[in-house]
Order: sequence, then structure tokens, then C-alpha cells
Amino acid sequence: MLAVVIAVLLVTFMGMGNSAAQDGEPQLVVVENSPTSLAPEIDELVRQIEGRDSQIAVLQEQVAFLQQAALSSDLRADQHQDNLLQEQRELRFSQPHQTRSMNEWRIGYSLGGGQNVSAFESVILPCESGGEPDPDAAVGPTDDWGRAQINRPTWAVRFRELTGATFEDHIDKPILNGFMAAHVESEQGLSAWTCWRKR
Repeated sequence: MLAVVIAVLLVTFMGMGNSAAQDGEPQLVVVENSPTSLAPEIDELVRQIEGRDSQIAVLQEQVAFLQQAALSSDLRADQHQDNLLQEQRELRFSQPHQTRSMNEWRIGYSLGGGQNVSAFESVILPCESGGEPDPDAAVGPTDDWGRAQINRPTWAVRFRELTGATFEDHIDKPILNGFMAAHVESEQGLSAWTCWRKR
């Protein structure tokens, strides 16, 4: 195609030269590089362009393959992450995990000086967060957190003073939730919990 275009241009210029000669203007004369003598060079250019087009096509195929491979890898990574999260959720809801979590809560409650563990186990905890699949992660509509549903606006500052930890990041830890429940009990009594008052 390129060869044809170049040949047409040369013939046009030659025609213009002949026309100009008839009008008395200087004539464009092509001595060397006539269409016949340029044919091998044009053919070589065409071959080089076709070769480059072929190389570009191969590179485009390789890029498409790598993009597809990267997409597949991302999908596999996302699936793997989803599987891990599902396993973690199932583990948190499992009976062995909940048993261990409750044991940690009792330890924290005892360390905080709590005196009424049976009241918590029989009345307060089952009522306050018992409807949640994972009581440790429960956050109530009135901004109450964790197994013992410790109220954040009331107790966040005191929690930080006692533990050195931020309320939002640590009150869901069973041992710290139990520890804070003991302090709420010591300052306000069991009536701090609605479930105890309504028993």
C-alpha cells in the first residue's frame, strides 16, 4: 500500500513537471530514484513496517496475557482473603472460642475486683449481649460495647485512665471488658445494667 502511494506521488510530481514545462516554467526532472529504481527500497520499507506490525501484535498479545494473569491472581487473592475471613468468623462463633472468651472475661472481672460473677453469668451477660452471635463484638444502639455492654460516652475516659488503652480499640477484648465491668459495678452497682434492674 505504501509503495503504491509513493509511486502515485512520484508520477504526480513528474506530471506536474511536464505541465510546468509546457507553461514555460522550470521542469521537475527525476533523474535517479524513479519509481522503478525506488521499488526495492519501497519493498524493503514495507517489509520492515510489516515486521514491526507483527512484533507489535505479538507484544499486544503478551500484554493481554499478563493482564489476564494479573486479574486471575487478584481474584484468587480476594477469594483467599474471603475464605480466611469466613474461617475467622466461624472460629469466633464456635463454642470452644466462646468458652475461652467467657473464661477470659471472668479473669478480667476478677482482676477488676468484681464481687458478683454469678449475677453477671445468670442475668446480666445473657440479657445484655446474649442475642449476638459473638457477644464480644456486640455494639448496642445506645453505644454500649462488648459482652457486658459498657457504655462508651460514660466510661471511655475512665477506661483509658484504668488501662491506658483506647475504648474503641480494646473494650471488645474479653479480659478488658470484664475488668471494666467490675469497675462499673464498684462505682454504680449492678443496677448500672438495665437487664439487672428489669430482672
